[in-house]
Amino acid sequence: MPEMSIAPEVSIAPEVSVAPEVSVVIPLYGDHRGRESLAAVAGAWRAQGVPCEVVVAVAGDIAPDLAGVRVVRADPGIRAAGVLRNIAAGHARAPVLCLTDADVVPLGRDYLRRGLELAGEGAFAQPWMYRLPGGAGALPGAVEPVDLRVTAPPLRTCYVTPAPGPELVPHPDERLEWQDLGKDALLAPTPMVWPPRTAYDPGLPEPLQRQAPFHWGQLLVPAHRFAEVGGYCRAYTGWGCEDDDLLVKLASRTSLVRAWQTTAAVTCLHLEHPRHYVAHPEPLANRTRYKQRLAAGPAAMIEEDHAVG
Repeated sequence: MPEMSIAPEVSIAPEVSVAPEVSVVIPLYGDHRGRESLAAVAGAWRAQGVPCEVVVAVAGDIAPDLAGVRVVRADPGIRAAGVLRNIAAGHARAPVLCLTDADVVPLGRDYLRRGLELAGEGAFAQPWMYRLPGGAGALPGAVEPVDLRVTAPPLRTCYVTPAPGPELVPHPDERLEWQDLGKDALLAPTPMVWPPRTAYDPGLPEPLQRQAPFHWGQLLVPAHRFAEVGGYCRAYTGWGCEDDDLLVKLASRTSLVRAWQTTAAVTCLHLEHPRHYVAHPEPLANRTRYKQRLAAGPAAMIEEDHAVG
């Protein structure tokens, strides 16, 4: 990755006897609800059977102090998940990166191993994602999040609620439909989920409630391949399109396994929170920028990102 100007790390996890095979890269900025779930999420990654480290890049008034987590303090003015992931990736030590978020829990201690096997020499993206309304506050207190499980058949449910013990059970009344998102998304058709009414964000129109039941951005990718394509484009701000952009670039250079299409048995859990970002101007501006970059093609996108550095 090109060098970027950042402040020193504020917290470094103790060295472990086994070198990490995967660096889990997480961004956190502003008032994101990931502040509330970061401890549980980091613990789930550190419980994986594959040796891994957790590297969190933070911007703003956030001071996580978590055992075994490396924290990188970035410019407090940054408001872009992709830029923060670039910064965290610059501090990663493992040959493989897992690019994810502070509110996404891997289900099963073999999640990384299975993802690596599916990726092969390429990249593993978009695992099937269950959604837990209530965020971190809905996690069962007596069970480690990594040990939670969903017993419903794959591709039959997305929203879940806690049950006694480690089980998550389907939430009633959700609706799963298939929709053609067009060429921009590189996925057609795509399943979209309408959550149960009890999970709706207050005041958000019903059409905006629909969600894809896979983690759009989570990605397992060799660190050298991430650097080869220039990492995340730095032109996006706020939320939206930075993950789509990166997937387009990677797909032009390596094989890309879209996990929800390949196997719904490798799953993660999103700790739901209000989608306050939909009222911001960034998504529209980001989509315009994304279409312009797509029109130029992957090679030009990669060249531009290396030039910006």
